[in-house]
Amino acid sequence: MKIQLNEQLSISKLVIGCMRMNDWNLSAEQVVEFIEWCIERGITTFDHADIYGGDHRNEALFGEALQLKPSLREKIEIVTKCAISVPNARNPHIKTRYFNTDKEYILTQVNDSLDKLQCSYIDILLIHMFDLLIDPRELNETLLQLQSEGKVKYFGLSNHSPLEFDTLQKYSDIPFVTNQFMLHPLGIQNYQNGAMTHCLKEGISPMIWSPLAGGRIFKPTNAFEEKMHNVLETIRQELGLEHLDEVVYKWIFKHSSNPAIVLGTGNKERIERAIKSAEGPELTKEQWYKVLVEAGYTLW
Repeated sequence: MKIQLNEQLSISKLVIGCMRMNDWNLSAEQVVEFIEWCIERGITTFDHADIYGGDHRNEALFGEALQLKPSLREKIEIVTKCAISVPNARNPHIKTRYFNTDKEYILTQVNDSLDKLQCSYIDILLIHMFDLLIDPRELNETLLQLQSEGKVKYFGLSNHSPLEFDTLQKYSDIPFVTNQFMLHPLGIQNYQNGAMTHCLKEGISPMIWSPLAGGRIFKPTNAFEEKMHNVLETIRQELGLEHLDEVVYKWIFKHSSNPAIVLGTGNKERIERAIKSAEGPELTKEQWYKVLVEAGYTLW
């Protein structure tokens, strides 16, 4: 269940997304138990961002668990993100949401994340969104400084198009190890814009978030979603699977870029189903294309 991102770094094929951790209503002790439960099942990678949680507190919730059991830190990979400035009570001086990749801002956010996570380093730092006003040379200096200080081991991007990825990589002395973006049968823009093919070209494994379209896979809200639900249900029956989400995970996993899937849930039953989906029968090529075409992809 591991994906090798480079010679030194591997992550688990399934990643626990911690964006809604504050909604799971877990104590620090329960978070420790949850992390241990995941590790026992081969899930060792946990995805954060500096802005996750209503008061940007989700990294701190995770950090409280690591403080209770520090030995967990060397058994897991921590991914976190920065570059989004959000107006809220924590940032009363910010009036408009915007993207910020200035050196001072990123250094401040990384130090803040390390303080909240209560650890000395981040395994992978992702630039959360593409800043149209980015100075790529300055970003390169920032990343080199963070790496030389031992605060971040590796770097990647999140929600960047192939052109945006290539532009930043051109100026960076550090190779990006992944690109994290959304993909599900109801939203295939990252097939249409070439992002998945770009990952294959660059030899990197993407990290896929929102694989179940926020639950709309299970509860369609319009005719398009209903039709896709029926297609997935037919494939589920053809493969003899128990649950619809298994079909979706298998559909995502089939791509040759060897993607990882970010699971936005703390529900153990759903996580067990995702683990199960990495085994057993695969979708046929015809079944895979049936989903893609139904999603709106034009073959010719």
